[in-house]
Amino acid sequence: MRNFPRLIFTLNFLYLILIAAQIAAIVFLCLYIPAFMPAALSYVILWLVNAATAAVLFSRKGAPEVKSAWFVIIASIPVAGAFIYLIATVKRKPCGILTVKCKSTQGLSAAANSLCGTAEVGYDSAKYFRSGTEFFKSLTEEISRAKQSVYIEFFIIHRGHIYNTVITALERAKANGAEIKIIFDGLGSAFKVSKKDVKRLKNLGAEVKIFHRLTPLPLPKLNFRDHRKIVSIDGKAAYTGGLNLADENANLVSPYGYWKDTGVAVYGAAAKVFEGMFLSVWNGKHEMTAPEGGKEPCLPFYDSPTNKSFCEDAYVYALSSANKRVHIMTPYFCVSDKTAAALTFTARRGVDVKIIIPHIPDKKYAFAISKAYARTLTGSGVKFYEYTPGFMHAKCLICDDRVFLGSYNFDFRSTHFNYECGILFQGMLAEEVERDFEECLKLSSPLKEEKIPPAKKFTRFILKLFAPLI
Repeated sequence: MRNFPRLIFTLNFLYLILIAAQIAAIVFLCLYIPAFMPAALSYVILWLVNAATAAVLFSRKGAPEVKSAWFVIIASIPVAGAFIYLIATVKRKPCGILTVKCKSTQGLSAAANSLCGTAEVGYDSAKYFRSGTEFFKSLTEEISRAKQSVYIEFFIIHRGHIYNTVITALERAKANGAEIKIIFDGLGSAFKVSKKDVKRLKNLGAEVKIFHRLTPLPLPKLNFRDHRKIVSIDGKAAYTGGLNLADENANLVSPYGYWKDTGVAVYGAAAKVFEGMFLSVWNGKHEMTAPEGGKEPCLPFYDSPTNKSFCEDAYVYALSSANKRVHIMTPYFCVSDKTAAALTFTARRGVDVKIIIPHIPDKKYAFAISKAYARTLTGSGVKFYEYTPGFMHAKCLICDDRVFLGSYNFDFRSTHFNYECGILFQGMLAEEVERDFEECLKLSSPLKEEKIPPAKKFTRFILKLFAPLI
């Protein structure tokens, strides 16, 4: 019962309501419709509604796995299934659209500019953080020195010690004359921050926006979440990674053992692009000229559900071009067939493919899904490991001398339904992340190929079937 208040604000709750309505409708059809309409005509109408909805489903763009899951719902619960699909996929107002005007580019930079509007830019320096403790220490110090602007965007903001420490830093930034804007996700932060906490932020001079604010009705828009982690400071420094603004991310509380997380700070021109990402969500869209300068190149990128997707295709490209190693840290593993095929073929080419997932999960159903997907890849040479000290929340993909860092998980939600952000580095930073991966690998144990009881196997089958939607 503890999680019931959160359940009523999810799309899954809408599914339950409509399934109950479908049962009631079937009873009504059986008892009353035959009195004024032939049963055969009733079934023809039901069939036409389902057939038309299925035709609409397959005519639209989207991942085949997502379409398949929706088709099962449409076929399983006639009419109600069609109704669920149509309202859950209602056209959304464009949001988070960034356009970076730049000179002609090539490779991944050209693809990023075409698909998500960003481009390769320079940076002066970057710092990789192996833990939340390091990340928040650096972050609060940088915020305290801000003089122009502090823009904060998190999926989860949770009251506690870290929250109070950041507020203290924001008070100093405000005293310096900095403008403060904060975005947090309405579902991710539900029941973690109160109206009183928001009022406290506003009292210190911050402007606050709640992304897809919760309402009593489980509206379809709640399925599209702002999962980004961005802190932009004066347009000169930007922080991103897997960390949310919460005590557990810094191991001040430990509900799932040791919480392994990572982040990165980038300084220079690239930070201005992250500022643009923030403003694109704050204002709905944002245009800017590609900032110049920087000692080394990097590629900031993002995904918005209302825009063309970039990250998944970039990952597949990087996997396909890897020659030596592919090392991944992720809390959840639930990938499309094309990503799975790229991982499989990369491993078969002799590339060292290793993936670390948690040993102690935060969501048991997500852990079961990860194991189900991992099981299908282990035979092809992809090696999975469990991070035995606790929960692996770090998010990175290392391909040879390149590393992708950011807020993306290796799952459908990150590549299809969430607003996400990331950055691609090459060279020394990739080597530093690789050393961190190797240290985590020493603390991890190979994922065992256990014998699964029939009931558990059936549960995993159902979870895997609907994983693209949850």
